[in-house]
Amino acid sequence: MDEAKDRSYPMEYTEEELRRLRFQGRYWGEISLEVLREAGIETGMRVLDLGCGAGDFSLQAAELVGPSGSVLGIDRSPRAVQQAGRRAAALKVNHLRFEAADLETIDLPLTFDALIGRFILMFLADPTGTLARMIGRLAPGGVVAFVETDLEVARSIPAVSRVETALEWIRETFRRSGICPDLGPLLWRVFRDAGLEEPRLVVRQKLHPAPCREGVRWVAELVRSLVPEMERLGVASVEEVGIETLEEELHQELLSREATLCTPLVVGACSRIRES
Repeated sequence: MDEAKDRSYPMEYTEEELRRLRFQGRYWGEISLEVLREAGIETGMRVLDLGCGAGDFSLQAAELVGPSGSVLGIDRSPRAVQQAGRRAAALKVNHLRFEAADLETIDLPLTFDALIGRFILMFLADPTGTLARMIGRLAPGGVVAFVETDLEVARSIPAVSRVETALEWIRETFRRSGICPDLGPLLWRVFRDAGLEEPRLVVRQKLHPAPCREGVRWVAELVRSLVPEMERLGVASVEEVGIETLEEELHQELLSREATLCTPLVVGACSRIRES
């Protein structure tokens, strides 16, 4: 699999990108765990995690199901899967394993009690079709829990020019890559059309007052991973971005305006297989 040519995911699977994914996993970890618990992920379950990346969501699920359960994380990137596997081994989480496979074509012979995924459906050409096919691997009463985002609502208040520009670079790069930047609010429709019961929704947003750097780090690191695609698509050049100083510039401009950074909405949807 030539990861560098995989245009369904606009960030190349470099070591730097995997570090960003680990940071992102911690950054959105609280809501992710909340969604898993809301879905009913519990001790003894067999869980399938689609698009596991560096393995953070899989690790959270593995903690909930315990050694009597199991978690299988699937990702198309062999590099991501290898790193996730090393992390699980280092933590001695023996009931968690990872496999590299194309999510849109994989045919698993196994049966699971739960299907989960975080920030993955937005990158699929046919999220509804893939979800409908994968829930066919669930046992009766199986649960489904996915977390997606709405990048369109991210902003600074009052508006800070450099922050607004950086956020629009992210959104426009996703749009030109054919990726839906606001799938989160549409998750209910994806679930319904895939044959699931009406989902319960969990919606969260982080607000970072100017002195807090966590939000601008999230923005700057995502921009860093997107720079090659930004250039390829004509969204912004390396010179315009100035990635080495971007985080500090965003932070200083927010401070100067005493502004608040409002992150994207994160939407979690939890459901079960619809009974006949």
